[in-house]
Amino acid sequence: MTQHDMNYAKALFDLNISAVCVQNSKDIILENRELLDVLSDPTIKKREKHAVIDSIFDKEIRNFLKALCDNESIEHISRIFDIYEEIVLDSKNIIKAYLSYVTKPDENQLEKFKKFVCNKYNKKSVLLELKEDSSLIGGFILSIGDIEYDKSIKGTLLSLHKTL
Repeated sequence: MTQHDMNYAKALFDLNISAVCVQNSKDIILENRELLDVLSDPTIKKREKHAVIDSIFDKEIRNFLKALCDNESIEHISRIFDIYEEIVLDSKNIIKAYLSYVTKPDENQLEKFKKFVCNKYNKKSVLLELKEDSSLIGGFILSIGDIEYDKSIKGTLLSLHKTL
């Protein structure tokens, strides 16, 4: 994550644009690669890019998107949206975590994971995304930001291999 992307994400958050508007804009941009190509193309004039933005996006986010285009930063929009989502969650004292597993944990186990994350990161809640990954052989990997708790058989075997 660059400071540049972080600054734009903070600016987007500070604009108090509705979550629905931000999500709709994100969906439009990420589902239409051609649109992002047009908006990031330096050979297309600013006023033409602005006209495209005005015709597609909600009024409350248009100026933000125009500023990204004008500053040749629109190609970072996916990362900016991701950081924005982290800022929104942090403002609500929520953290996002990812759990990769071979066998899906039951509700009791999921609550233990959530309680661990909340206690470890001093948050009131956790948004836990689950992903099945048979390559782990057994166990799980819990990822929170840049921290990874690898309790998988695959991870143990790799560690053992490095040791030998």
